This record gives sequence, C-alpha cells and structure tokens, in this order.
Amino acid sequence: MLAFSASNGSSTSRVLLAGAVGAAWTLLYSGTAPAEPATLPPAPDPNQAAADARTANDAQTAPDVTPPEAQPSSQMSPAAQEAQASPEVDQAAADARASPSNVGTLKVEKAGGEAVVTEDPTTPVIPDQTPFPERAYQLQWEIDVPLFAIGGALALGREIRSTNSSAPAYCTTVPEGCDENDLNAIDKPFAGTYDERWSDATDVVVLVLGVAPWPMLWFDNSLVNTLNDITVIYESAMTAMAISGLATLSASRARPFVYGTKAPEDVRNSPNGALSFVSGHTTMAFALSTSTFWTIYRRHGSGAYAWTTLAVGTALASSVAVGRVLAGKHFPTDVVTGAAVGASVGTLIPALHDAPVLVVPTVNATGAGLDVSLTL
Repeated sequence: MLAFSASNGSSTSRVLLAGAVGAAWTLLYSGTAPAEPATLPPAPDPNQAAADARTANDAQTAPDVTPPEAQPSSQMSPAAQEAQASPEVDQAAADARASPSNVGTLKVEKAGGEAVVTEDPTTPVIPDQTPFPERAYQLQWEIDVPLFAIGGALALGREIRSTNSSAPAYCTTVPEGCDENDLNAIDKPFAGTYDERWSDATDVVVLVLGVAPWPMLWFDNSLVNTLNDITVIYESAMTAMAISGLATLSASRARPFVYGTKAPEDVRNSPNGALSFVSGHTTMAFALSTSTFWTIYRRHGSGAYAWTTLAVGTALASSVAVGRVLAGKHFPTDVVTGAAVGASVGTLIPALHDAPVLVVPTVNATGAGLDVSLTL
C-alpha cells in the first residue's frame, strides 16, 4: 500500500521524488504484525456499585478492571503482555507507549464498561537507515527563477561598469589625485599595493570552489539529484554577487592600486579602478564554501565529512580574501564585508529550500506501505 498525503506550499506543483521512493521500498515489510486486541471482562454492575457506594456513606468506588485472559505469547508484543498483566491498564499502556523500544504502540479504549488494549494499527516503523534525503533541497520556481534573474542582471551591471565607456575612480579625475590620508586607519597601509600574480591566484581558488561541489555531491548520488543541489549552491553565489554588485555600483570606491604608481597608468585610470567595495571574489568564495557545507550537512548529517568541508572551504575562501588585498584590488574592509555577505547568503539561500519529500514507512492490519508527504 502506497499512501500519499500532499501539503500545498504554493500554486505550482513541484514533485521531486527521483530515487527517494525506490530506496524506501526496502522498508516495506520491516514492521511487526499488530497483535489481536485483548478484551477485558465486563465491569461490575453499575447499579450494584451505586448501592454499595450509598451504603458506605456515599463513598465512590471505581470498579476494578480485571486483566483479560491471556493470549498466546506468539500473538502479542511484549508491551501488550506487560499491559495485560497489570491491574492498571491505563498506566501500563502509557508506560509502553513512552518506551522507544516498543514499535507497536499500545492504546486503551473504553466503551460500555469495557477496557480494550490494542496495538495501534498505524504505528510508523522506525527505519534502521540514516534518514537523510537524496536531495538536500526542494527547488521552487517562485524563488529560484527570480533570484537567478536578479543576480544575473546585477552581475551584468557590474561588468558594464568596468568597461571603458564608464568613468574611472573619481579621485583620478581631480588635480589633487587620490590621497591615502582620506582612508581609514585599517585600509591606509595597503594604499598603492599592486601585484597581478595574487590576482591570478585568487581566480584559480574561486574556480576550485565553484567546481568542487560536483564530485563531492555526485560520487554517492545520481546526476539528477546532484544537479538539483548544485542549483542552490550556484544560486547562493549568484545572489551574493548581486548584493556585492549593488554595493560596488553605489560606492564606486577607488581600488588600492589607484593610490600608487606600481600599477600601469592605464590600469589606474580605467573604470575597473573604481570597483573596490565590496570584494566580489571574496563574496562569491564564501557563498560557495558556506552553501556547499550546508548541502553536505543535509546530505550526510553532522559528521566529519560536513565539518571538514566547512573547514577546508573557509580556509580557501579566506585565502581569496587575503590574496585580493595583496593584489591591490581591495582594502581589508572590502574583503571583510564581502566575507560577511557571502557567508550570510550562503546560509540564507539553502535555508529557503526545504527537503523535497518525507517518507514514513507504516504497517497496519492489512499490510505495509509508505506515507509520502510532498511539498507542492
């Protein structure tokens, strides 16, 4: 029996079940058959009980519930046997129900003066396997498409700003030039820095962070599930770059190399010289590393794999931040801000995407099945 229960999270249906249901079929017959209900004998005559109560100065006496006749132990769970052996059926059933070792949950029903102890016919079977989803995220058109569109548009705006048709840093257009005394105490020591080798190195590290999620997610999962989760990781990077681009276009801050003479004059006077705040490389690096960590965390849980991913990813992203400062492309405040934006977006975007499906194996009196809850 395969039972589906769906909850409407939006007007558009998005059912992502590839692989999840197939893997859960192995749990179909892992439950224990429910025991037959055990019926207790009738309670004492209520009229007689009332008469006895009146005789004892209107004292109320509750009728005793005698244990039912024993059923063959092969037909009853240990919890049911324990409950039937106890004169306090309600308390015994409550204790059995609270025990995590009892897969068959007891329930007590009273009707017509009788107390019946039964096995709950819809008790979920607790799987032995680790309950991590094959897909870490549920994609949603209403969220994902707009985020990609906005991120792409703002990233394009940053590229347009760096072309020769745009204005260079403002301080290069005034007679007094760029004065390092206008900088704060943290950024001032790095005015005039310039080294293209560090810039090239940071390009390589960002590329590594962008490619690394593919083998990390694909080695133990299908291509379709990998594409699903990679989409969220790249969406995090794109959104972070959009925020970075907004700040860059608004601030038009001169890069460190503009304040010195180490960089060629045409580089210092180019529009690219006005794109210092915030660091786009650093923002993207931290967005990629953080969102990759959360993806591994959802896929594999809080283990060595997830925390190693976070440690290595943070180290690589931090090397990008340091490299951008040494290259003379950004001041320390530019990269610190970029790291904060990237890590925040790398956490926020994955948090907007719930796992796509919840599968609960069940057994009842007629057979076994799956209760599948879908996010629609």
